[in-house]
Amino acid sequence: MLKLVLGGSGSGKTSWLYAQLARRAAQKESSILLVPEQFTSSTEGRIYRELGDEGSGFVESFSFTSLAERILSEEGGAAIQTLTDAGRVTLVRRALEELQDNVKFYHRHRHSAAFCQLAAETIDELKSAGLTGEDFARLAEGCGPESGRLGEVALIYEGYETLLAQTGMDPSDRIELAAARLEAALAEGRTPAFLEGRAVFIDEFDTFNAPKQRLMGAMLAALPEVTVALCDDGAPAVPGDLGLFSGAKAVASRLKQLARKNGADVAAPLVLREDLRHRDAPGLAALGQLLASGRCEAPAAPVRDIRLFAAPSREEEARAAAGAIRRLMAQGVRCGRIAVVCRDLDRYRAAIRYEFRMADIPLWCDEATTPAFSAPAAAVTALLELAKGADYTEQISALIKTGLTGLTEAQVCALENYAYTWSPKASEWRAAFTKSPRGFGAETLTEEEQASLQAAEEARAFLIGPVETLRSRCRDSSAEQISRALWFCLEALGAEQAQQAQVDALRTARGIPAAEEAAREWNVVMGLLNEMARLLGTETAPPAEYAELFGLLLRSSDLGHIPQTLDAVMLASAGKMRLDAPDYVFVLGVAEGEFPAAPGQTGLLTHADRDALMRQQVDLPDCFENRVVREQVCFYKAMTAPAKGLWISWPKGAGLTLSAAAQPIADLLGPAGPELSLTDMAATPGSALDCLGGGWPLTETERASLTEALQDEGGGLALLARMAGGPPRRLEDLAALGGLLGDQLRISPSQLEAYANCPYGYFLHYVLGLRPRKKARLSADQSGTLMHWVLQMALDPDPGPDNPCKGVLPAPFAQLTDSQLAALSAGLVDEYARRYLPEDTARLRYLLSRLKKSMAALLCYLRDEQAQSAFSPAACELKIGPGGVRPQLYRLSNGRTVCLVGTVDRADEWVDGDGTRWVRVVDYKTGAKKLDLKEVYCGLDCQMLLYLFSLTRDEKGRFAGAEPAGVLYLLADPNPATAARAAAGQAAPCQLDGLVRDEEKLFEAMDPGKTGLYLPFGWVNGRPSPYQKNRRAGAAKLGRIEKHLDGLVAGMGEKLYGGAIEAAPLIAGRSPCQWCDYGFICCHEAGSGERLVKDLAPAKPFEETDEEKEEEP
Repeated sequence: MLKLVLGGSGSGKTSWLYAQLARRAAQKESSILLVPEQFTSSTEGRIYRELGDEGSGFVESFSFTSLAERILSEEGGAAIQTLTDAGRVTLVRRALEELQDNVKFYHRHRHSAAFCQLAAETIDELKSAGLTGEDFARLAEGCGPESGRLGEVALIYEGYETLLAQTGMDPSDRIELAAARLEAALAEGRTPAFLEGRAVFIDEFDTFNAPKQRLMGAMLAALPEVTVALCDDGAPAVPGDLGLFSGAKAVASRLKQLARKNGADVAAPLVLREDLRHRDAPGLAALGQLLASGRCEAPAAPVRDIRLFAAPSREEEARAAAGAIRRLMAQGVRCGRIAVVCRDLDRYRAAIRYEFRMADIPLWCDEATTPAFSAPAAAVTALLELAKGADYTEQISALIKTGLTGLTEAQVCALENYAYTWSPKASEWRAAFTKSPRGFGAETLTEEEQASLQAAEEARAFLIGPVETLRSRCRDSSAEQISRALWFCLEALGAEQAQQAQVDALRTARGIPAAEEAAREWNVVMGLLNEMARLLGTETAPPAEYAELFGLLLRSSDLGHIPQTLDAVMLASAGKMRLDAPDYVFVLGVAEGEFPAAPGQTGLLTHADRDALMRQQVDLPDCFENRVVREQVCFYKAMTAPAKGLWISWPKGAGLTLSAAAQPIADLLGPAGPELSLTDMAATPGSALDCLGGGWPLTETERASLTEALQDEGGGLALLARMAGGPPRRLEDLAALGGLLGDQLRISPSQLEAYANCPYGYFLHYVLGLRPRKKARLSADQSGTLMHWVLQMALDPDPGPDNPCKGVLPAPFAQLTDSQLAALSAGLVDEYARRYLPEDTARLRYLLSRLKKSMAALLCYLRDEQAQSAFSPAACELKIGPGGVRPQLYRLSNGRTVCLVGTVDRADEWVDGDGTRWVRVVDYKTGAKKLDLKEVYCGLDCQMLLYLFSLTRDEKGRFAGAEPAGVLYLLADPNPATAARAAAGQAAPCQLDGLVRDEEKLFEAMDPGKTGLYLPFGWVNGRPSPYQKNRRAGAAKLGRIEKHLDGLVAGMGEKLYGGAIEAAPLIAGRSPCQWCDYGFICCHEAGSGERLVKDLAPAKPFEETDEEKEEEP
């Protein structure tokens, strides 16, 4: 017998069903309760709560899917595996691939995951209508102009069914099979034992598709009583009506026909008309009446249980809802009794999560979560890419970053750094790693680098065996063999043990729910490998096709998740909500066109396609009319779900209007706006800071109160103030800083320049030792290093045993011919490459060939310069420090010292006719940077001047008593990376820059021919150019420069030991932040805390002041 229980939302239909279950349980009679899939868990909990231990034993709850499984387990067929949603999408993809040229309309979409998803949805819709592929192909012929396109959909459907027969069963087919098994049992005059004598109660369904109707028909024939609760007012159906309850009336009519068809009686329906849910909420009761009938009795008192909020934005909607929920929590309402509902969750998810986190409101969002971004999925994807032949470095780096290998953290870091530096090819991964972890230019390794190289090699050896085995097993293999090879590879890599270690660590750090989610990730991904084997079987699958289908499976799968706490606010989409009798519901986004939503396209069928099919007497559940009605029901259920309070809001400030469906609520019921106080909106430090930052309108008194409440460290205002202050300005723990620096600070001139450039960058690089990773490539830095080495070897007046020029030059350097210098350049570049560039690629050979030409031109210039100059090289790569020139010591006020060390590229000397020794320092620069005394004044470009003064102040060194002749910068830029190929054969121009002692005899000693080629200034009428005086300095000026630089060195020590490490870039031209390696750490904003050279340096630095002139005798 069929019995219908009809009533609107809140009329007590579910309560009546539970009362019947309790009555039968008291009489020791068993029952079955059928609910939608998403309600099964909450239903089991409610059965236990309402019927107790003994009574709940007489009731079993099922969904249609689980009921079908139970029937198949008793009647046969349960062993047939069912495809998951992801498996169905993958099978569609295979069907499209096999159809190939037979599909023309959708040919270019056949590799699209989104298209396969749409096709799977369409197949599901057709199955719900009870249509096979053959049925749909026949119907498509009668659809006019679209028959060709729909015929292709039928082809895809038939191809899907063909493959399905070889791999498993569609979920809809499983219900059909269960119905067939039950019908067969009835034909034999028997009923499955678990159904014998039971009454079935069905609740929470709005419609039943064809497979479910068939199973219900069999149950109506087999069981004494089937009771169905429907959301229906009980009024007679009106033909053509599309009202709120028209869908339920159509379902009731079909159920009656189904009962009569299967020989079951139809009892008079029970109509429940009283609104029991809203007995204590008159406003909500009036709202339910209004939505159900279009009219209502106006409440006698102002409506207080409905709130209407026109928000300035979606973010403000979420913030106000969070404040209102905090108010309810303060009144003792449990979070589990509150729900937040949106029609389109994607519009609100981020804002709700942020505001609820700020307000410290526990939230559970019931939505699908893909495993595509999990560590197991990333590991399998990387292995599949390797099997396809992808780049070893990229994919092995991705593999080890998942943490799913047996490598230690130190090995992972060492291997990743080595791979980043050298980008090994596949053949290099198969051989031992022997190159320097530092990259190019490293001949000897430090202990740390040796340990890093050993760790990288151990990691490589551990990984490469399983990876190579996987690659060999995947060649010309079936999907089943590839799945097995992937599993064995993961096992050899120690992935399962590493994943279990991650789970254990998560359990300790974040609790059981997080650990369980990580465990599910592994299980789901491994399950997908099994599904791939089952879907493709023994069919040969190239790794590329396997990888593509596996990616499709990943994107279509759902991890599933459980609430982190039992008492959390439920966030749900209105179309998929499973609210368990909430007291308060917040419905966000009730804007025109958004909720109720306008029916859009779903699947591959248009509304016109569905109309054409329905004209052929096909009942499609997703036709336009049905979707319009379902949207009304969805809106009605969301609005009538709460028992005590409803919140309706929409983002009016975004240009949206209140939904037309909700407008009568505003017009007839006149709900008040939200009653929110500062206490509600600033209930936590996070939300309070939001309010203080403009998230809520505040009076001056409220602002002052909030500020005072947040002043303590825990309140967050102090932290915010520090953040607003920008990057750290000063270290407070000077004792710890002193421990890092030591009692003697050893710095080079380049470090002084780095501190002047930006103290914070200096601190990160030289004090903390943070070193950016650099790729082993012939960069501008590396080509500069090569140039220095070649010039050192070629010009060293006292070559050491490791100098390849020792004893092999055919003549002194200044007497070598152009061809000899070209050969010397080529030989030295090749020797440098042999020693320090352990790589042999076509690109490197090309760049080195250009460098040889550039270096040959540079050597020719230096030969010519030496041949005509009175100055001659005295030392190359001269050390200032232990074993070399005595370094300068600067004593600080705190008793510590600063020691200036470094290496001089080249020092030249000349003894004039009266016996005076002169020394000049020559530095080789790659680039076109000119010496600027304003920058020297600020601490930049002072390296060579500091070296010059260190040499002349060494009282016991080889340059003791020498006079400073000046500094020369030889600007030679090989520029291997950017020069055009057409200009590759041209020599790079050589220019001189620097500062020379302003004495005529020095000019003539350096450039006797007055050519202007060998001095940083030109000649005019036989005299030094009057327009380049800034390239000359008298003895007094050099003395002022020396004194100023001494002050800079000592000042740096004082500041650094005092904790001054501000992120304050010094701007001379371009900001140093543009090439800084640490920008992502300090996050410096342009224009903030910057120092400008033009503001710090005088217009004419180091010139004699008026006071100094007055003091002269």
